[in-house]
Amino acid sequence: MILTFNNHNKEYNADLSNALEIGISVRRDHSVSSFGIAGAVYKDYQDGDFIGNKAKGGPCNLETITYTPHGNSTHTECLGHVSDESYFVNDCITDGFYLAQLVTLSTKPEDSNYLDFTNLDWEALQHFKGLIIRTSPNNITKLNRDYSGTSTPCIAAEDMQKIMDAGILHLIVDLPSVDPEWDGGAMASHYIYWQYPDNPRLDASITEFAFIRDDISDGQYLLKLNISNFESDAAPSRPVLYPILAK
Repeated sequence: MILTFNNHNKEYNADLSNALEIGISVRRDHSVSSFGIAGAVYKDYQDGDFIGNKAKGGPCNLETITYTPHGNSTHTECLGHVSDESYFVNDCITDGFYLAQLVTLSTKPEDSNYLDFTNLDWEALQHFKGLIIRTSPNNITKLNRDYSGTSTPCIAAEDMQKIMDAGILHLIVDLPSVDPEWDGGAMASHYIYWQYPDNPRLDASITEFAFIRDDISDGQYLLKLNISNFESDAAPSRPVLYPILAK
């Protein structure tokens, strides 16, 4: 199926039959994690003599799953992650289709704690609503890596300001956070991106813990976040990219 759409007075065709998943699921075994957050816990639901497990004599399979979206899988978060007020991702974010740019970045030569945006075309980025960042090196261990206590690169405050100024509404990274794991609660890039508290961007989202395979080339895509319908500051998501066809 080919979807034709218009963006900034330019027509695009996207191939909806070729979905490229860039998310990590909530897993039964060890999944991706950070901040010392424990993995998801799956348990058979029990109530008196009832047990939700066919293998144990129950009438059906019924599970209770305990997990933390920010630490157990790909998740999309809204302003409520840092705001004093309660904002929920399923209220703030319109989960539609967005033209997005995928880029691969390494770290700054002078400071490996931050990603290097030197070669990014900021003017061209203004034509996109989504920015997807794949970090280099990129390998399959990102699917179940524990980032806790490691020196993981993130986005410097001055670069996040440029991302916000470019009008990006949906930022996706394959990292546990756009800020350092522990920074004394400053979370500078989160605050800059959402312009909180001075000019809150309620419709802007950040998606973390993505995984973009190497065979997905840098370039333009149609993005769908596929956010789970939870009343929380963040929810598990299953972002998908659809290739833009050459004219």
